[in-house]
Amino acid sequence: MSTVQSCYYKDQDKSMNPKEALNAIFMILNQILDYTKDLDEKTPSVFDHYHHHNHESDKNSLSTSCSDCSSSEADFCCELDKYDMEDFIYRCYKMLGFDSNLLILSMMNLDKLLTNKFILTSTNIHKIFFTCMMETQKYYDDESFTNKVYAKTCGISTKELLELELEFMNYIDFNIYIKDEDFFQYKRKLQSVYESSRIISNTYIQNEEDED
Repeated sequence: MSTVQSCYYKDQDKSMNPKEALNAIFMILNQILDYTKDLDEKTPSVFDHYHHHNHESDKNSLSTSCSDCSSSEADFCCELDKYDMEDFIYRCYKMLGFDSNLLILSMMNLDKLLTNKFILTSTNIHKIFFTCMMETQKYYDDESFTNKVYAKTCGISTKELLELELEFMNYIDFNIYIKDEDFFQYKRKLQSVYESSRIISNTYIQNEEDED
C-alpha cells in the first residue's frame, strides 16, 4: 500500500459504506443537474456525449469502436448515452473495484472542477465523473488499470480518454492531492446528506402508511 493512500484506508470510521456514499453522491449530482438542465446546449465541451460526432445520424451512439470491447461489454461500451447517470456511475464503480473512500475522493475532485466554473450538465456528467474516478484511482490506488481498460469501461477510444484526462487535469491545475482533514470533513458532510435523505424517505413512507 502506498504512503499517499494509507491514511484513507486506516480510516476507522466505517459508518459510510459504498451504497451510502453512492446515494449521497447521486443526490448531490441530481440537484446540480436539475439546476443546470437548461444549459445543456450552451456549454459544449470535450466531455459532452457527442463531442466527437461528425454527422447528425450519429447522435444516438458513441464515436468509439466496438472492436476493443468484449461481446459481454459491447452494449455498455457503445451505448453510453442510453445509460442514465446513476446506472453508469454504479457500473463503473463495480467494474473498477471502487470502495467508499475512492468514491468520496472522486467527488471531491469533481468539486475542484466545479470550483473552476465548469458547468456540469446531463451531456457531460458521464464522462466527467468517470474521468474523476479514473484520475482518483490512478493516484490513490496501487491497483489501477491501463488506459485501454479505462477506455473500454467508459465506452470510448484510448485517444479520447487521453483528451479527457488532459482537459480535466488542466482544469484542476494537475492537483489531485487532497488533505487528510479535508477528506474526513467532506466524508462527514456526505454522511449527513445520506442521513438527511434517509430521514426524509422514512418520513414519507410513514405518512403514506398513516394515510392508509
